Amino acid sequence: MPVEATATVEKPRTPPASERLAGAYAAEAAAALAEKAERTERPERPANVPQLARQLQSLGVPTDIAARATSDDTYGAIVEAFAALPVAEPAPDAPGETLIVVGESTHAMEVARFVAEAHRLDDDHILFAGRNAAAAGIDGKRRITGAHDARLWAKKLRKSDAPSVVAVEAALDESSWAAAIVEAVRPVTVWVVVDASRKTSDVAHHLQGLRRVDAICLRGTGSSGDPASPLSLRVPVALLDGRPSTPYQWAAMLCERLSLVGG
Repeated sequence: MPVEATATVEKPRTPPASERLAGAYAAEAAAALAEKAERTERPERPANVPQLARQLQSLGVPTDIAARATSDDTYGAIVEAFAALPVAEPAPDAPGETLIVVGESTHAMEVARFVAEAHRLDDDHILFAGRNAAAAGIDGKRRITGAHDARLWAKKLRKSDAPSVVAVEAALDESSWAAAIVEAVRPVTVWVVVDASRKTSDVAHHLQGLRRVDAICLRGTGSSGDPASPLSLRVPVALLDGRPSTPYQWAAMLCERLSLVGG
C-alpha cells in the first residue's frame, strides 16, 4: 500500500535578541547620518529677530521682554514691552510697619532716606544695621549691632506711630549677616540695592543667601554695558537709578543708551 508523502514546512528563523538590537541600532545610525547630511546641505536660517529686540537684548533685556518691542516708535515700543514686568509692592506706610533696605552702606542709606522723605518721616524713623553708623551719616543711638539688638528694636518699631526704615549694610559676601537681621526684625517688605555693573550670577547668589527679597533697587546703570541684565533675576524692581521704576523710566534710560550706540 503506497505511503502518502508528507510535506515538511520549516518555520522562519527568529533572529536572536542581539541581532535584532544590532539591526535597530544600524537603522537609527543610518537615519542620524541622513539627517546630518540634510542639515549640512541645507543649514537652518536664524530666526528673524527685529532689530530693536536684538538691540535691547544686547543691553541685557531678557528675550521674552525684548520680543514684545514691536512698534515702529522705539520709546513707545519699550514702554509697551516693559508693561509686562512685575510691579514691586510699595514701601510700607502704616504705623508700626518696617521696610528693610539691604546694600552697601552708602547705597542702602540713600534708598532709606529716599523712602523716609517720600513718607515725610524724620530721622528718628531711620535705623542702620552695620559697622559704622557715623560713616553712614546716622546717629549711633539708632545703630543696630546684631540680631539680638535687632529683636529688641523690632518690638519698639512695631509700637511706633509711624512706619520705619532699616538700612542693613551688607556686601555681596555678607548675605548671612543681613538675613539674620531680616529674620530678627520681621519687616513687611525687603528691598535689596543692586549695582547694575555687578555680575548677575553673583547678585543671584547674594539674593539666594538673603532668603527673602521682595524687590530690588537698581542703580549704576550708566556704568554697565548691559544695564537691564538684572531683570533676568525675575525680581520686581522698586527703584531705577533712584526713581520709582516704571515702563517710562526704563524707556527713557534704554533710549538714551541706544542713542549712544546709534540705535
